[in-house]
Amino acid sequence: MALLDQFRIEALPKTWADEGKLWQETYFPEMPTVFDRPNWDRHYPETPMPRLSVIMAKRDGFAGFAQKVVGSTAATGDLSGRLWTADKMPDAQFMTALKIIRAQASTELGSIQQHRMVYEQLDRGSLTGFDKEIVEGMHRTDPTGHQLDTISFSKKRVCVEELRHHMQMAGVLTLDETFDKARWGRHWATETMEELFAMKPGEHVLDAFNIEFKSLMDSATFMSFIDRVGKFQLEMQHHFLYGPMALSMPWMRFLEESYHLAAGETLMKAIAVAGILDGGNFGIEDLQQTLNMWYPRGLEMFGSELGGDLVKGVFKTLKNGEAQTIYIDEVRGKVRDVNVAIVQAKARCNREGAEAILRRITEKGEDGHGLSKDDLVFLPDRRFFRIRGLAEFGDYRMAGSDAAGVGYVYLPYDVHGNVLTEGGKPIDRAAYVDYLRTVLPDRYMRSRHWDFVKEEFLFNEKWGTPEVVRHG
Repeated sequence: MALLDQFRIEALPKTWADEGKLWQETYFPEMPTVFDRPNWDRHYPETPMPRLSVIMAKRDGFAGFAQKVVGSTAATGDLSGRLWTADKMPDAQFMTALKIIRAQASTELGSIQQHRMVYEQLDRGSLTGFDKEIVEGMHRTDPTGHQLDTISFSKKRVCVEELRHHMQMAGVLTLDETFDKARWGRHWATETMEELFAMKPGEHVLDAFNIEFKSLMDSATFMSFIDRVGKFQLEMQHHFLYGPMALSMPWMRFLEESYHLAAGETLMKAIAVAGILDGGNFGIEDLQQTLNMWYPRGLEMFGSELGGDLVKGVFKTLKNGEAQTIYIDEVRGKVRDVNVAIVQAKARCNREGAEAILRRITEKGEDGHGLSKDDLVFLPDRRFFRIRGLAEFGDYRMAGSDAAGVGYVYLPYDVHGNVLTEGGKPIDRAAYVDYLRTVLPDRYMRSRHWDFVKEEFLFNEKWGTPEVVRHG
């Protein structure tokens, strides 16, 4: 059976198609260059052009996709218990479904706004500073690839597919008229669509999509780390109670999202190789700081590690903590791939030889081929720089609380998972800011999102000050 035969294509209602066109012309006016046939064939001669349509899996082929997803059970591929119109969902389930769909749709628009911050600079051909060093460094170390127009066109392809993902969520909300049927006197589909199109950069549902892209390093790490969370969500949501949402997942996951991940991984490895070979005025430390910045935001996209009981088996295949644990292992593997690329470039060897050298460096602490642990990247501890997350039961509690345990955000963890202390107490918040300046990119410390973190979390008096639990 041809792949496309397993899907059906639908058009958005004209009102929302027109609204989407206006949004695209405002935030993604470069889109027509992707659909220029000579342009597309020059970059992707073997790949069909993207489709800007609502694409649903056919019911009789859905199980074949569902059985491949993380956490899948027999129930994941069984559509017999799904609800096919929104008015059949009880209030609590309706609001949970709406919350998930709204967040998904918001991420797609936010991602386009972020990627544009980078490709606009590439298109002008007048890069300066850090990104000029990165691009020229990649070209010096690999003259056959990573040209400006190739990187820029790749980002625009990603943006087209993100826009289609948003159209998909818009279809889920608007093709079923009962989603907009008055509930508590409100028309939720219309309100949500209007809210989404009004969101400006910095106003999206999830924090990761409110951080400015100030460098190609941000773009590469985002696609490898943050889009990977998206892959997990698309897989888990094959289990979605609302049938049209479940049928929306296969095309997004298996035909589009994989490219985003691969593009990020490839670019990240190219940057790392250029850094270790002194291709430009930047190094592995710069990439490490970028990983430190994005990884905590990816972890938080799963929700609290203690949550997810109410969505598992209804809207997703796994609870938050279960999915996050698998994600951590997968990302650790991608970081290892970056290190293998670093070793291959420095030692001029094949992958098998590089893996042997990498084991000696990381497991035995040996130096070799001009490399040490300091020349490699690592995954920060999951407790580092969290602004949302679970409350661990341990040695700290909030003042006035009867229960031990505070969320990671309240404690100054370093990148290795140690609480920074002075005089037996966690260091104060100003001192933690000083520490963060040593492990996060300077460009981030001057960003809108960092201002938000300082005002809403680090220096927000309502959070109080954790105190040591007195045992016994």
